[in-house]
Formats: sequence, structure tokens, C-alpha cells
Amino acid sequence: MRDTSTVNRTSWPWQSVVRVRHPSMLHDTDIATRETSLRVALRSLVVVVFFWWSATGLIFALERSPATRLLGLVLASAMAVWGAGLLYLERDRGSASGARRSFLGAAFLWTWVQVAFYGGWLVGPTSLMVPIPAESPSWSLAVRSVLSMFWYQLAMLAVLAITGFLTARRANRAGWWALVLFWVTHQAASINIFLGVENPGRGFFPEPLTYLESYFGPQRNSWLLPITVGLLLVFTLRTIIHALRDPSPLRRQGMMLLSVLGVLGVLELAVLGMPISLPLWEAFLAVRGY
Repeated sequence: MRDTSTVNRTSWPWQSVVRVRHPSMLHDTDIATRETSLRVALRSLVVVVFFWWSATGLIFALERSPATRLLGLVLASAMAVWGAGLLYLERDRGSASGARRSFLGAAFLWTWVQVAFYGGWLVGPTSLMVPIPAESPSWSLAVRSVLSMFWYQLAMLAVLAITGFLTARRANRAGWWALVLFWVTHQAASINIFLGVENPGRGFFPEPLTYLESYFGPQRNSWLLPITVGLLLVFTLRTIIHALRDPSPLRRQGMMLLSVLGVLGVLELAVLGMPISLPLWEAFLAVRGY
């Protein structure tokens, strides 16, 4: 009788490229099914924080010139294809490593959107790409601010829709939930900056996008900031509790990844409300040259 397991393990060698693992391991049971909560937490911290810091810094550095922006778009597009492949291949794997790969796949897709935005490829109508006189937040100004980033907003929603489609009714949706949290945190930060925060982060936009600072609210914290910080903190504490209690390696790892993302989101919103500047990406900004 023909060994079907051998056939299954060697029929799709390209999967090893996407997953970055040996083909003989593709269908084996994941050995990390009894990881301790501490190990899961440490792995989540390393994966999320390192990716968040390095990806953000590289996006800043690649804004140096039109050539580097184009290079960044090409690299990010390749990563997005890789990310979609990871989401697809890992969507039925109920393991901790499957959750981490699904998260990375989603993060690669999110990185593509950010690179396309900061590179000036996905913004909004050119007629709105001009500075406007400062004015108090209003509904009309809010509509204009959304339209000024129309294609960027649309791209974020498209990535959410694609990820939702790839993982719908599947065992592993860690990447989908990570993207939802990316998007919610991003929208919360944007709305707070529009209404007004102590530290909106001027100077991070590349020169072609500095007109977006016209939509920054007054440099004082609005009533919304403590509410959003509180809601995100409650969500993060709940995910931490679920991560510590859930017996499933997939859900435990997925929840811990969301917990680390939630902590970073809380810190990001909190920093918006404080008159401080964290030198996290100074080296990358120096490479950018402005």
C-alpha cells in the first residue's frame, strides 16, 4: 500500500517557504501544547513588541526619498502576500505556533497598509492634500479629515474584509482578531488626536503628509481620552484573564498576543495625553533625515 502520509508531506513543498519550517513538520502535531503561561506571555511579548518597534521604525526610515519609499512599497507588498499565505495555511491549525504565525500574517498585511500610507501611495483626493487654517473640531471638519485619508481608510477596511474571509468559520482566527484590535486602537488614537490631546506627535509625518496636522485638535486632552484608555484597559485585563485560564493552546496564545497588543494600545493612548516624547525611533528618524 502506498504511504499517503509521505505524499501529503511532500506534495506541497512551497508551504515550507511560507511557513518557514521543514516540510516534514507541516502535518506533525505541534509539540508546544503544554507551554506554561509564562512562556506564552514571554513569546507574545517578544513577537508583538519587536515587530511593532522594528516595523514602525523601518516605515519611518523608508520615507527618506522617493526611491526608498518605492522600495518600501515593494518589500511591504511581498510581505503582504506572505502574510495572506500564512493566514490561509494556519487557519485550521489549533496550536500556539499556529496562532503566532496567524498573528504575523495579519501584521504583515497591516504593515503594507501603513507603508503605502506613509509613502504617500494611499491617502485621499489630491484636492484635499493641502494645509487648511486651524479651526475647532466640528462635524464638517471631521468629514473632511476622513476624506483626506479616504484611500487609506478604505485599504484598512479591505484588509479586515480579506482577513475575515480567509479565516471565516475556521479554528484559528488569531490574525483576524489582531487586525481588529490594530484597527480599533488606530481609530481611537485618530479620533482623540482630532478632538485634542496634550501630545499629538507632530513631526512624525513625512513632508508630503504634513498637511494632515491641520486636523489635529487643540493641544489639551479632550473628555474622550480617559474613556478610551479605560475601555481598552478593561478589554486588555479581560484578555489576560482568558489567556491565563483557557486550556486551549491556540486560544491561550491568541489571547496573550491580544493582551500585549492591548497593553501597547493603552500606552500609546496614555502617551498622547502626556507632555513627553519617547525616543523609541530616534535612530530611524535620523536615517530619514528630517
